[in-house]
Amino acid sequence: MKDLKLYLDKLHSDSEHCLTISKTALNDKKREVFETLAATYRKLASDIEAVIATNTILDEERDKRLIGLLGKDNSDADNIDEIAKLLRRSSEDLKPDE
Repeated sequence: MKDLKLYLDKLHSDSEHCLTISKTALNDKKREVFETLAATYRKLASDIEAVIATNTILDEERDKRLIGLLGKDNSDADNIDEIAKLLRRSSEDLKPDE
């Protein structure tokens, strides 16, 4: 998650840098190219923000479920099996689609 946040910060920074270049460009074509590039960086940043938000929600739901399982009066073996299933499922969610 930290890598995504670093990448997000870089995209925002690059977008601002491209906007600055576009505002100071004397050539119309150069201005247009850097405005387009800035818009692309903003779109990528928006997509990364959506991924971060989705992962945060999934992590919170998994944590709540784990806490619920740990507090149940079921047998320890049942809780451990359920926790293992939950953790396996969350690690599969992190794998890229093939």
